[in-house]
Amino acid sequence: MRKILLFLTMALPLLAGAQTTAPMGIFVSQNQGTVDWPTVREQNDLEFVYIMTTTGATISDQRCLTNIVQAQKVGLPLGCVHRYDRHFSAQGQFDNFKATVKGYHMDLAPAVYVVPDNPYDLNIKRLDMLLQMMEKEYGVKPLIMTSQEAYLKYFSLERYGAYHVIIVSNGLKFPSTRYTFWQYTDKEKVAGIVEYVPGLKLHLTYKLADVKIKN
Repeated sequence: MRKILLFLTMALPLLAGAQTTAPMGIFVSQNQGTVDWPTVREQNDLEFVYIMTTTGATISDQRCLTNIVQAQKVGLPLGCVHRYDRHFSAQGQFDNFKATVKGYHMDLAPAVYVVPDNPYDLNIKRLDMLLQMMEKEYGVKPLIMTSQEAYLKYFSLERYGAYHVIIVSNGLKFPSTRYTFWQYTDKEKVAGIVEYVPGLKLHLTYKLADVKIKN
């Protein structure tokens, strides 16, 4: 009986994932080059966009500010992404992100993109400090954006249960972990963007309002 219950418990995220449909969004960075935002808005059924903004304590995405301004102009709800780098202090990374987005409007909670080194070593204490700083500054818990493997190793703990999660699992398989957003591909074709772009889907059990910044 215990084995049956364990199987059902493990299967629940997969069954929930199978219900995933639109709204669909995209994750844009300098890798997509120049984006024709009016075309993106008018010719695609998109409901949100996440924009790569900063990495570590010193790097800003070359097109992040242009993308933020233009996405806002066409009325597409947006959030900003910081790529965590364990080699820099939480304060340094927070200052980099805050300085870059200062004066620009965000509709959605910021996301912290966690890509573990090999072997996995995140400096989890430093990452926790960064998450707490962002929450204090923006009044909402940042999203944790990571792979299924890293989620299971670090973020399936109860203390991360209140965080919304973006699972990066490119391909046809649904995530086998809990998630709010799923990056289902890094090769979506979108009118107004020449290069491939990562595509995002929101799980049906959530609404976009669940990750909006309350102003």
